[in-house]
Amino acid sequence: MTATSVNSRKPNWLASLLLIPILIAAAVVGFFVFVVILGLVLLAAAGLMLRLWWLRRKLRRVGPSQILEGDYSIVREEVERNEPLRR
Repeated sequence: MTATSVNSRKPNWLASLLLIPILIAAAVVGFFVFVVILGLVLLAAAGLMLRLWWLRRKLRRVGPSQILEGDYSIVREEVERNEPLRR
């Protein structure tokens, strides 16, 4: 019985030995994927912050204190009963 217990341990040890490089490779690939995704998220956040800064800058320039100038005309509609419009 000792021969079978020794034989059953060898494949587990061999499998563990083969899995170590696979796990290390998976960890390295996972780390690089994480770094790439994190970089893309940071780039998108920086772009969004730049856009918001630019819009706020433009709003500060215009400001609510500036007066809008332009031409206008009053359009009056005729009443169906041909009554004069009251002022």
